[in-house]
Amino acid sequence: MQEFLAQEIVAKLKSARKVLLVMHRRPDPDSIGSAAAMGEFLELHGIAHAYYCVTAVPAEARRFGIEPTKVFNPDTLKEAILDFDVIMTFDAGDLKHAGLEEIITPPLSSPRLLGRMGGVGSFIINFDHHATNARFGNFNLVEVGCASTTELLYRFFEALNFPISARIATCLLAGLLVDTDHFFNPATTGSALQVAAAMMSRGVTLTELRQFLFERRGIRSLKLIGEVLARLYRPPRYDIAVAYLTEEDIERHGVDAEDLDGIANLLNAIGDAQAMLFLKSGGGFIRGSLRTTRKEVNVGRLAELLGGGGHRKAAGFTLAGALRAEGNCVRVV
Repeated sequence: MQEFLAQEIVAKLKSARKVLLVMHRRPDPDSIGSAAAMGEFLELHGIAHAYYCVTAVPAEARRFGIEPTKVFNPDTLKEAILDFDVIMTFDAGDLKHAGLEEIITPPLSSPRLLGRMGGVGSFIINFDHHATNARFGNFNLVEVGCASTTELLYRFFEALNFPISARIATCLLAGLLVDTDHFFNPATTGSALQVAAAMMSRGVTLTELRQFLFERRGIRSLKLIGEVLARLYRPPRYDIAVAYLTEEDIERHGVDAEDLDGIANLLNAIGDAQAMLFLKSGGGFIRGSLRTTRKEVNVGRLAELLGGGGHRKAAGFTLAGALRAEGNCVRVV
C-alpha cells in the first residue's frame, strides 16, 4: 500500500467527529478482527468511534475487544447515523452485505455520501480483498492479492510505520487463520505466511488462537456435522459435491448455528469433485458456500450468477426460501 494513500486516510479520520466501523452481516473473524484492529488504532489516536453490524455479533467478539451489546444495530443506527461523518467497512463486498443498503446511498459523482436519515454527509472507506467488491466507497482499498482483509489492514499499518500491539496482532492473525483455513486452502500465499510470522513475533500464540477459533465444537455439533457428511452427493452431470443443513436439523440437535461455521472449509478436503457446494437454510433464507481447490475452476463466477460473490476458490450467495428434505434429496421451497 502506498504511504501517501494511508496518510490521506489517517488525515480524513483525524478530521472526523466520529467514525463508524462496520462489520458485514453474520461477521466472521476476518471482518470482526479487521474492525477491532481499526478500533484499537482509532482509540490510540483519540478518535471517537463505534461499531455496527446488521446481524447479531458473536459473543466471541469480546476476545477481540468488541462488546456485542454495544454494537449498533439497524434500528439504533437510524437514530444515530448523523453522528458519523466517516464510515469504514471491512470485508463487505457491497452495501447490502455491509447492512447499510437501507440506511445510506453510495457515492455517485459527488465525493460525499448522503444519509437517507438526513442531509449531513458521510465519507466511506472500503477495506476488502474480494475481487467481486462493488467499489462503493470514496476510498476503495480492495487488494485481491491479500489472503484476508486483516492482511490488508496489516499493510495499511505497515505503510504508516504504526507499531502493532499484541492485541492488534491477535485480531489480524485471526482473520488470516480463518480465511486461509489455518493455512490450508489456496488463499495461503507466501505473503500471508510472512504476515502471520510478523504477528507471532508480537506475542500472539498461534496454538491458543487456533484452538479458540477452530476447536470449540461440542459433541452435539460434531454429531450433526457427521449427518451433513453422510448426505454428501455428487451429481455426475456437474461434478460438484453437495451437502446441506436445514433449520430443523439445528433445532433437533440443539446446537447454535455459529458452532457449525467452517463446515464448507471442512468439505473442501473432498478430492474427487471439481467443487463443493454447502447449503444451509434458516430465517427464511438459504446460504450457499462454494469451495474448490482446482486451478481451472472459478466458483466466484458461479456465485455471482446466483447473486453473490467472492474469490475464485471460495465464494457464497444467499437466496430467499428454505430447504426441505424429501427422501434422499432436498428441495428449495
